[in-house]
Amino acid sequence: MTSSPPPPPRATRAGIAEAVLEVLSERGADALSVRNVAAAAGVSVGAVQHHFPTRAALVTGAMDAVTAGFRARLSTALTDVDSAPRRLEVFCAELAALGDAGRRDAVVWTAFASRAGTDPDVREIHRREWALTEAGLQALLAAAYPDAGIDADDAGLVLAVLDGIAVARGAEGDERMSPDRGRRLIDATLAHFATRRGGRPAVTPPVEGAGLTDEGRLG
Repeated sequence: MTSSPPPPPRATRAGIAEAVLEVLSERGADALSVRNVAAAAGVSVGAVQHHFPTRAALVTGAMDAVTAGFRARLSTALTDVDSAPRRLEVFCAELAALGDAGRRDAVVWTAFASRAGTDPDVREIHRREWALTEAGLQALLAAAYPDAGIDADDAGLVLAVLDGIAVARGAEGDERMSPDRGRRLIDATLAHFATRRGGRPAVTPPVEGAGLTDEGRLG
């Protein structure tokens, strides 16, 4: 019996970026190295370094690939979808990593966000991409709920929920945060926009002297 031939090498930037995604999603951020990526791609260390000379460049390249994949899937999913609420639903499901490619994307995004905490260049990319995402989400919310007075904080709230679901799915898989549970949480977050009119209710300032009592109750 002859053994199966090895898979062809992936020497292009796109092919190596795909190998980065495989290493990150299957073995974790600690295993991300030029050498491991080279082995996964079936190319030399030099070929990887030609496109991604540092570990930070590997993480950024993986994030670029995830972002491109997200946009491509979103564009396909939104084809011929005219309903504003349905467009919002599709966007939320993709961003919360509920789809087939979601968990791998969530693992990569978590690694990228972690790197942003210590790397100013990665932090700027993270900030810019998230700002664009929040603005896009605000526009989708405003179209879906035209009477709700949607503002940036509304988009920030929904984005925080979607991000939390995605991180949970990346870290834990389906066990605690299944796609069905993720959708229920998204629906619950969006539900109050359907009945809200004219913007967010004013926040009542705290009563002077109010706080937790020794028994842990509000007093």
